[in-house]
Amino acid sequence: MDYIDTKDVAAELRNRLKSAFPGVKFSVRKGTGTASAWISVYWTDGPCTADVEEHTRPMQGAQFNGMEDRYESTDNTVTVTVKGRKVTGKPLVDGINTHRDVSDDALKAAAVLWSEAHDGTEPPTSGMLAACVVDGHVIQENWAPQQMWQIASDVVLPQRWAAAKEQAAAQAARPANAREQGDEARRDSRSSTRTRTGRRSPVRVWATAPPTFSSATASSGTARTSTGTPPAAVTSRPTPGSWTRSPPTCAPRT
Repeated sequence: MDYIDTKDVAAELRNRLKSAFPGVKFSVRKGTGTASAWISVYWTDGPCTADVEEHTRPMQGAQFNGMEDRYESTDNTVTVTVKGRKVTGKPLVDGINTHRDVSDDALKAAAVLWSEAHDGTEPPTSGMLAACVVDGHVIQENWAPQQMWQIASDVVLPQRWAAAKEQAAAQAARPANAREQGDEARRDSRSSTRTRTGRRSPVRVWATAPPTFSSATASSGTARTSTGTPPAAVTSRPTPGSWTRSPPTCAPRT
């Protein structure tokens, strides 16, 4: 059986997460040193940890048994693309850690929900807070920052993620011709915007008629008409012998 290197498994996992959760930015990193067979996944807001682990669990080639303090092999196999070639084998991955961060915007929304559950009271930023019910969810007694984090994780983010999935499903359900018409309308809008701002205009229009040229001549060299365009060269030139120079005249000194 072939074995798939950890870095190739990490690249495949990154592609799968991007496809499964569009719009969410994931950071998939391979460990170093003694953790070189481990992979860490980071993201902000978006899906819950359980949803992401449904995609990471099949990519593990081993799992740690804490009761016996040893790694146990799994029966997982993965198919990855290595140098343009599909390869199927056992992943050399001992474990995958997942880390979801909560954005400041989600924490602010959690503070608003806590305030609404406490008759408009401003949520404290420190100290121990009693257990409460926020939007039907029981929030355990905890320190103030941890309780805001729990509200954001258990209430705010699931609501936002559900709304995002509904919006994505509605867009996918639109007829193909409707999507094409929408794309064409956006292209026309961008084109008209560029024309109004004078950028990338496809047609050049002269403000006045282009200049005209005449064949007027002058006594030497080439002549230029009032329109500022060169005429034909003068055919008659003075001969060198006809050039004369008068000596300088000086006034007598008094």
